[in-house]
Amino acid sequence: MKNLFSELDVAGVRLANRLVLPPMATEQAEAEGNPGPMAAGHYGSLAATGVALVVVEHSYVTPEGRASPGQMSLASDVHVSGHAAIAARVHAAGALCAAQISHAGANRRAGMPGRCIGPTAVENPVSHLVPEEMSSSDIVTTIRAFGAAAARVQRAGYDFVEVHCAHGYLLGEFLSPLTNHRTDAYGGTPARRRRLLLEIVEEVRAAVHGDLPLMVRLGVADNPPLVQLYEGGLTMAEGVEAARALEDAGVAILDLSAGICGSRPAGITGEAYFRPFAEAVSAAVHCHVVCTGGITQPQTAQEIIQSGAADLVGVGRAIAADHDWVRKAREAAGL
Repeated sequence: MKNLFSELDVAGVRLANRLVLPPMATEQAEAEGNPGPMAAGHYGSLAATGVALVVVEHSYVTPEGRASPGQMSLASDVHVSGHAAIAARVHAAGALCAAQISHAGANRRAGMPGRCIGPTAVENPVSHLVPEEMSSSDIVTTIRAFGAAAARVQRAGYDFVEVHCAHGYLLGEFLSPLTNHRTDAYGGTPARRRRLLLEIVEEVRAAVHGDLPLMVRLGVADNPPLVQLYEGGLTMAEGVEAARALEDAGVAILDLSAGICGSRPAGITGEAYFRPFAEAVSAAVHCHVVCTGGITQPQTAQEIIQSGAADLVGVGRAIAADHDWVRKAREAAGL
């Protein structure tokens, strides 16, 4: 019977167990977006905890897609060496690694340099900034930027590349009816709202020549399960349809979170609060699914895997706070 410490083959890549360290921003990049001098050691120490896969915090793909001053970058070839150092330290510690690439859209700190762009000139519910509506040429430029960043991920030696489509950032803004009021081919229906995401997935796969398995951090809905924080947002049913489309597009792992409400929604307590997302998506797709959302106890993670709710479990803050978490979980499982 599969369990938390069963191996898993993903597109020809073997994961030693079902534990994923999800992306957690450190905000310690240098001014130009290069990983800071402590980044490689930080991720190496997290990899040494015994997780199978470390997803490195989001890196912006274009300067105008930068969310905050301390965010890492993969917008230029000069950033490859810093990421290569991270990948090398993770591998030396015995884990695999993914780089997450993103564009903030309108969900960025006020006062960040460059144009603030988004699908439509309406207020982002998270940042409260009103972006400039993206033109057709802006969309083409953004698609190409994701592809170029993915090629840098591959050159840096990462094992996976993850496209960020959650937490109110650009691709999630396109998915959400709250922020996408477009009337062209990129808005108006759920299928059109996910068009940009699918075109970026296609571009990313082409950029890595199909040699690097692709993950997508998918915001399944704008509201957490059973709670309405944003009326009229992306529904779970629409998110499940997006998951099906991503599987059809060749995505190997769907790393599930939420949309506008973010990874830690206001007023939500307890463990595994995104488990209903994982259960719904797992029932609809055959690609691998990661369940995240405040998971702190090994028995919770174990039960998620054994029940089939997900193939992988993301445990972030609990492992970051206790580097013996995985060892204790193995002991609790009798291993």
